[in-house]
Amino acid sequence: MELPLFPLNSVLFPGATLPIHIFEERYKLMIRWCLDNTSLFGVLLIRSGEEVGGAAEPFETGTAARISRVQHLDEGRMNLTCLGEHRFRLLRKLSESPYLVGEVELLEPTDAEGEEVAGLADTAAALFAEHYRLYLAASNQWTRQVGMPGDPGALADFVASRLAVSRWAKQRLLEELSVRRRLEAEIETLSEAIREITPKVDATRAQRWRGLGVMN
Repeated sequence: MELPLFPLNSVLFPGATLPIHIFEERYKLMIRWCLDNTSLFGVLLIRSGEEVGGAAEPFETGTAARISRVQHLDEGRMNLTCLGEHRFRLLRKLSESPYLVGEVELLEPTDAEGEEVAGLADTAAALFAEHYRLYLAASNQWTRQVGMPGDPGALADFVASRLAVSRWAKQRLLEELSVRRRLEAEIETLSEAIREITPKVDATRAQRWRGLGVMN
């Protein structure tokens, strides 16, 4: 399978959205071709080099993205909203001018079924919901519920796309095809994040209650 490729300083997961502003001539050409041919394009994290200007060396594992919304601007510039669809691995580069085109293979998740994985998914979902509520509570906000996918693989990608970790850590999660190992890593990360944020939220709540006591 051939795909036009877009190296970026971002990691896109299947099921996640990514806004992109198109202003370089080479990517104007690429996106116009994708729109004319209803084609996906590949998003790859940059391993070395710059996002704008010269050539960038990307990682081999990325996500095929579909353009879900386009806003045309002056001088051929565009604002895109893209939806991640499938993981892929870059097998070889076919062309680098005017933009990168590669031969890719789509990747399928492993360890995605069974009671153990379902239990890990339940744990990851509960921890993510708890962390999200704590995050909101720190700024005096709240939510009744957090909508998440039920499928373990989709849930793992949902959580991974929203973790407050470095893009290198997200790339490792993207490259991990085992849903079980992805969920285990996310559970560890979320557990640590909850341990860190809980005292801060408790302190914020205590300060808020003290303030209310003064008002009364």
